[in-house]
Amino acid sequence: MKKLFISILTILLISSCSVDEGLNIDKKSPTTVPAEGLFTNGTRNFFDHMNSCNVNNNVLRLYAQYWSQTTYPDESQYNQVTRNIPDNTFRNLYRNSLQDLEEAKRVLESETNPDNLTAKLAVIEVLQVYIYSVLVDYFGNIPYSESLNPEITFPKYDDAQTIYMDLFTRLNAAINGLSGTAFSADADPVYGGDASMWKKAANSLKLRMALRLADVDMATARTHATAAASNVISSNAENFSLAYLTAAPNTNPVWVSLVQSGRNDFVGSDTMIDLMKPLNDPRLSSFFTTIGGEYIGGIYGSANSPTSFSQLSDIMKQPDLPGTLISYSEVEFLLAEAAARGISVGGTAEEHYNNGIEASIMEWGGSAADASAYLANADVAYSTAAGDWKQKIATQKWIAMFNNGMEGWTTYRLLDYPMLKVLAADNKVPTRFIYPIDEATLNGDNVNAAASAIGGDTKNTKIFWDVN
Repeated sequence: MKKLFISILTILLISSCSVDEGLNIDKKSPTTVPAEGLFTNGTRNFFDHMNSCNVNNNVLRLYAQYWSQTTYPDESQYNQVTRNIPDNTFRNLYRNSLQDLEEAKRVLESETNPDNLTAKLAVIEVLQVYIYSVLVDYFGNIPYSESLNPEITFPKYDDAQTIYMDLFTRLNAAINGLSGTAFSADADPVYGGDASMWKKAANSLKLRMALRLADVDMATARTHATAAASNVISSNAENFSLAYLTAAPNTNPVWVSLVQSGRNDFVGSDTMIDLMKPLNDPRLSSFFTTIGGEYIGGIYGSANSPTSFSQLSDIMKQPDLPGTLISYSEVEFLLAEAAARGISVGGTAEEHYNNGIEASIMEWGGSAADASAYLANADVAYSTAAGDWKQKIATQKWIAMFNNGMEGWTTYRLLDYPMLKVLAADNKVPTRFIYPIDEATLNGDNVNAAASAIGGDTKNTKIFWDVN
C-alpha cells in the first residue's frame, strides 16, 4: 500500500510540473507586428521629421531663411554639431522610417495570399525611394545598397548620382504596380489606400527628381520629366499630405513646438518678409502676425525679441495643419522650370508659373481674384522675366515652399535664387549636412571614403546636382 501511495504521488508531482506553453504567449504583444502598423508608423515618422521645426531634428525652415530665431540663434548661424542634427536626421530616416517600411515589406511577403500585395509593396517602394532621395539631398553619398541589411554592421556609402539612377528604376517599377486599393483607409494616413493617388504622388516625385538632374544630365532629366508630367498632382486636394488631427499625440509637429511646448523660439525672418512686402503678397497674413499693423522680420542669424517681430500666424499654429511634402503648387513650378528648359511637359513656362502662384495663394486661404491681382504686379508677372526665368520661377517657388523647408532650401541650392543672406565670408548658406558624428566614430573607414569621394565632409560641399 505504501508503494502504491508513492507511485500515485510521483505521478501527481510530474503532472503538476508540466508546462502549458500557451501561458507563455502574450496575446497583447504579438511576436509579429502587422504590416499595416509598420507602414503607418514608418510613414508617420517620415512626415513628422520633414514637417518638424524642432531644432534638434529639422532646421531647414531656418536654412531657407523663412524663419529667424529668438533666444538661441545657433542653427541660423549654421551650427550643425552642437545639437547633433545630422545624427538625428540619420536616425529618424534610417531607423524610424526606412526600417519600419522594410519590415512591413518583409511581413507582407511572408504572408499567404495577402490582399492587394502588389499595390501595397508599390506604395512602400514609393516612400522608400522618397526617403533615400531626401538622404542624398541632405548628405550626398550615403549608405544605400547595404543600408538595411541586418548582417552588415558597417555599410558602405554608395555614389549619390548612382543612387539616383537606381531610384528612378525602382520608382518606375512602383508606378507600374499602383492601381486599385493598397493599404486600408485606416492604415494609410495620406491617401486612404487610393493607389491611383499614390501613382500621382510617385510621378510628382519623379518630376522633382528629374529636375534635380537638369544641370548634370539633361538627357535623363528630359526622359523622366516627360514621362511623369501627364499624371502628376493636379489640385490642392491631391497634395501629398499627412492628415494630422486636432488632439495629441496625432498633431502637426509644428503645433507641438510652437503651442504645446509654450515656447517662442521663432519669428518671421527679414529675408522672407522684406521680399514679400514690396510685392503686396496676399500670403503674408497667412504666414505671419503684424506688429503695430506692420510685418516686421527678425534679423536672420541673430537673436531677436519675440515681441518685437512678426510671429508665426494662427494658421501655422493649428494642430491639424496638413503636413504637405509635395504640393500642387510645387508641381506647377517644376513644370514651369521644365518648360523653361525646353522639356516638353505640355503648356508653357508662363502658364505653369501662373498656376503655381494661384495654387499657393489658394492653398493658404486666398482666392483666384487675389492671385490675379498679384500676377498683375510687374515684379511678379512672368512676362517681365527678360530671359532670367530662374530668378522668376525660383523666387515664387521659394515663397510657395514656405512650409516645406527642404524644398525651399533646395530651390536656392539648385537655382541660386532668391538671394539669401550670407552671414560672413566663411559662413555661407550650407549646401549639405556633414556626416553624423556617430557614423564617423563607428563606421569611420566608409565615412572617410565617402567624404573623399564628394570633395570633403563640409557643410559647403555641394551635392552632385548642384553645379552652379
